[in-house]
Amino acid sequence: MKPTTRWTMAVVVAIVIGIVLLLWTRRDEPQAPAKGEVAMQPVAPKPEPKAEPATPVKPIVDEPLTATVHFDYNRSEVRPGEAPKLDDFATKLKGRAYGRLDAIGHADRIGSDPYNLALSQRRAEAVRDYLAGKDVDAKGVRTDAKGEREPVTGEACKNMGSENRKNRKLIECLQRDRRVQVNLVAKP
Repeated sequence: MKPTTRWTMAVVVAIVIGIVLLLWTRRDEPQAPAKGEVAMQPVAPKPEPKAEPATPVKPIVDEPLTATVHFDYNRSEVRPGEAPKLDDFATKLKGRAYGRLDAIGHADRIGSDPYNLALSQRRAEAVRDYLAGKDVDAKGVRTDAKGEREPVTGEACKNMGSENRKNRKLIECLQRDRRVQVNLVAKP
């Protein structure tokens, strides 16, 4: 248990004990007589109208919480420019009830399928570890790797030359495919 949680619990217990003692000591005090005229018995009370059943209030649903973080070519470290997205995500997550978080890693199409699958897994784990450093429970983050199977660039980067690490124009075009998507999954 965190020290701040222990202190919070101690303060709450102290307040509750104080209220109980205050009420305990005041229970033997005589009640002050009512001021004003003595009330007369009503002649015949009017029946109160029956209240219509209230319509159930729908709970306010929290907005979906997602973040997309992009990575450098052939890298699995969270870029400094992308870290604020995860910081904002972690801040919005505080105080919300959720089932789990999904961190889904992706890679571009340059390289072999097995390599890209492993790279996208390392990216998802890097995001999980980053969020754990922001007090997000790492056990509640499920990582998954899609490799190059779900590109978002579509046809935009087609016919740009050879698909290797020397083709800087293609690497730049495929930037949006090198990502991790973090999604909050609500409690069932």
